[in-house]
Amino acid sequence: MSGSDYLVRAEQRLDAAHQVLEDLDLLARWRRYGDPVTCGSVAYGLVVEPDIDVEVFTDVPSIEAAFGLLHEVAKVPGVVRCAFTNELNGPLPGIYCRIVYDRDHVRWNLDNWLLPRVHRGPFGARLVEPMRRALTPETRAAVLEIKEAAFDRNEPLQGIWVYRAVLAEGLRGYPAFRDWLRTVDTNRLTDWTP
Repeated sequence: MSGSDYLVRAEQRLDAAHQVLEDLDLLARWRRYGDPVTCGSVAYGLVVEPDIDVEVFTDVPSIEAAFGLLHEVAKVPGVVRCAFTNELNGPLPGIYCRIVYDRDHVRWNLDNWLLPRVHRGPFGARLVEPMRRALTPETRAAVLEIKEAAFDRNEPLQGIWVYRAVLAEGLRGYPAFRDWLRTVDTNRLTDWTP
């Protein structure tokens, strides 16, 4: 399979992700509570799984704000689940909201973090611009090849480790990635940037 095949499929999935965000009016809804940033694979154009990551930065994360947003979004046709987790005292201090949305027979998971503007620890928004600068068509295709191979095998995968493997370690192909991944502690938060 050629690298362009991976890129074409990723572009189609990216269009679908943007449609999901539009259907839910999610970024506009979050703007009432803070500054939303689309992160992860949608921000980089590397969508394989139907997942969207949004981080919302505010002066003080509010449980009321999180429930207010979930209350509104839960009423949108196609939303099948909303969940809330208070992680203000956790390793990634903030409030986590998960939204599950069915669109065209595809179940999308939307991971939302409401975070303080002065945030300690790693977070996705800080990666968006460095990742966009670092990616080339060749490395994008290499990332997508690994991510699609994991998805086809129904193996859970954190994108950050794929990005690091391709961009920092120069790895190509799913077998090389799996071998390298065995040497990495993926249970810890990482502050890697390209």
